[in-house]
Amino acid sequence: GNTPFRLLEHLQAVRQTISFGVTTMVSDTSENVSDENQIRNLLYDYAHIVDQQRFYEWLDLFTEDGSYSAITYENLQDQGLYLFKDDGKESLKERVTFLMGFWQVGRGKTLHTVSNIQVASLVGGEATANSYFVIYRTGDDGVTQFHACGEYEDRLTRQDGRWLFRQRKVIVDNGVLPSHFTDLL
Repeated sequence: GNTPFRLLEHLQAVRQTISFGVTTMVSDTSENVSDENQIRNLLYDYAHIVDQQRFYEWLDLFTEDGSYSAITYENLQDQGLYLFKDDGKESLKERVTFLMGFWQVGRGKTLHTVSNIQVASLVGGEATANSYFVIYRTGDDGVTQFHACGEYEDRLTRQDGRWLFRQRKVIVDNGVLPSHFTDLL
């Protein structure tokens, strides 16, 4: 039934939804609200982890068979080539090795902003979510500039009580990508 505690949980979830500008498309049970909050927090945690270059923690956000890919909006419309597509934990580890500087120099500071989160389906331990992102980058000269923007399309799985990415597809809106486009998106 609807106990006062459940009503309070519901009102808190509604307040969070309004304050974050989040649209949800799932039934409004306490379990789903809790799952939605956990998924939303996963998306926000991802941004912080990437911005802080905590690459080993980034790996832990994916399932063993997790996939991470990026494609431009234009290529997606034409069913064109991905910028990259890493399938499975070993491929993801190779990306981390690259980003940790074995094959490149430092990249400066980034700031990811995630918005318009929609949890599109939530069934059992599986979910899909879509969101927008904007990335700003501050160079060694201290100047902050727009870096990239686009959408995330996520397939998520709950394992051992936490939500993980089974698939994260990054759709980049930029028509021309920056020459130093090696960051995690």
